[in-house]
Amino acid sequence: MASARLRQTFRYPGDEDSEPEELDEEHQEILITALQEEDAQKNALYRKAFLAIPLTGVLVYLYTLVFNTATAQQALLAILGLSSLACSAYILQYMPLQAPDWKGKTALYRLEAAKGPVEKYLIYLNAGLAALLLLAAAVSWRKGAREDAWREALPAIILAMTLFARQQLAPLDLEELQKAKYDYKGA
Repeated sequence: MASARLRQTFRYPGDEDSEPEELDEEHQEILITALQEEDAQKNALYRKAFLAIPLTGVLVYLYTLVFNTATAQQALLAILGLSSLACSAYILQYMPLQAPDWKGKTALYRLEAAKGPVEKYLIYLNAGLAALLLLAAAVSWRKGAREDAWREALPAIILAMTLFARQQLAPLDLEELQKAKYDYKGA
């Protein structure tokens, strides 16, 4: 006689609690809210930490402006560097990336039209200013003024770091989790 055997999934010894628990709607909502709050808190902390980078550059340029300017050209380059670093700090602190709207409720041209001129053009203007300072750095490098060249290239380097950090600090996109939360109802 053939005996009937039930197949069971393999489990490692001591692994009885490894099966995921199903969550009801209330627990799912609490979990999603907690994830959003935790992400917002971490982004705020990292944004403040990354803000130290442009502010350190500001200190370098303030020192240069006060103690190390012999000509009007050096003073102008220091003021342009300060302006670029202030713009980088503003971009990092006050212009965070928004989570993408995957629902498609609002047309892209309307979202762009709702932005003000500072939000639309500040990054481009700051990139132009950093490029101008990079050009001045190339001229200084060719003249043999290496220290001036590095100082003039500093705003472009900090802008690149700021844009990278800003991209990394984009809000957590929980859209897929929001869609799936009602598909996995618990008891």
